[in-house]
Amino acid sequence: MFNRFFLFLLVYGLIVLVPRAHAGGAACVMAKYQGQTLDYELVVTQGHPVEAQEEAERRLRERGWGDYYKHLDVIRAQNLTNLPSAHVMVIRSEFKDQRGRDRSVMGCGFHSNSYDEALWDALRDAQNYFWGWKPDRDGYEVVKKLRY
Repeated sequence: MFNRFFLFLLVYGLIVLVPRAHAGGAACVMAKYQGQTLDYELVVTQGHPVEAQEEAERRLRERGWGDYYKHLDVIRAQNLTNLPSAHVMVIRSEFKDQRGRDRSVMGCGFHSNSYDEALWDALRDAQNYFWGWKPDRDGYEVVKKLRY
């Protein structure tokens, strides 16, 4: 009886307490300012998605987006995934808002099964960050399509 209980504790401890290796992921980070998406960076990693996010932010800062107008940091992580392999779609739309001002929005989508599902994720992502944007009204173009 004692041996079974000890074995149970050992197996449970290994399952719960031992950290699991992370298989990879990706991050899509944007540089945004006053309703405009100025630039983006998509990074895929074998490590944790936060590593991809930090690398994308570093690359955008190297291009000057970390010290924009009046020293603003306009870099924002927009979509992360921990999928070890995925279909990826990045979309962009340039349009006028209800007041006639020029605006732009980008969306990143990830999905394990198909580009179509990744596109739906990218459309939802763009709408989450610019709620006034409507894809059927304002249109969009696919900027990047890849699989990792």
